[in-house]
Amino acid sequence: MNDSGGNPIPFDNIRGMLQDLTAHLDHQLSHYRQGTRYENVRKSDVRVFTLASRKSRTMSHMARDLDVSRQAVHSSVKRLIDLKVVELIAQPGNSRDKLVAVTERGLHARQIAVEQIQRLEKELQLVLGAEKLGQFRSLLQELVVGLNQTDIDQGGVV
Repeated sequence: MNDSGGNPIPFDNIRGMLQDLTAHLDHQLSHYRQGTRYENVRKSDVRVFTLASRKSRTMSHMARDLDVSRQAVHSSVKRLIDLKVVELIAQPGNSRDKLVAVTERGLHARQIAVEQIQRLEKELQLVLGAEKLGQFRSLLQELVVGLNQTDIDQGGVV
């Protein structure tokens, strides 16, 4: 909303609703981590860990993928190394950049996260019902795949 007394930003735009939903989901997952060794993990660390869990990559690649500075990723990686959930591995043919890879403890942490996400999705199902949640998931998948394909076909969307 602006201070000039003009029209407020509509609350039903997709970007805003997704941002609100993401904030709610992040809050719930943070709540689930309370009382565990991961209760003080920052949201930025979760994002870095999630990327590393999907595929080992360099901090530079993570910074690009997350649209944050390399220094921000480095700080998250350092905290995650302290938790022993990721490690840095020498990249073949490159002595400068190291890959961020998930450790055995990290695999266990990822399993805990999967269980927490399943719990969260059960809560979403209570609100939407199983059929609508399935439709929502399908629509999100279609959007992600379609937009990624558009990025590839058109060199990005403006």
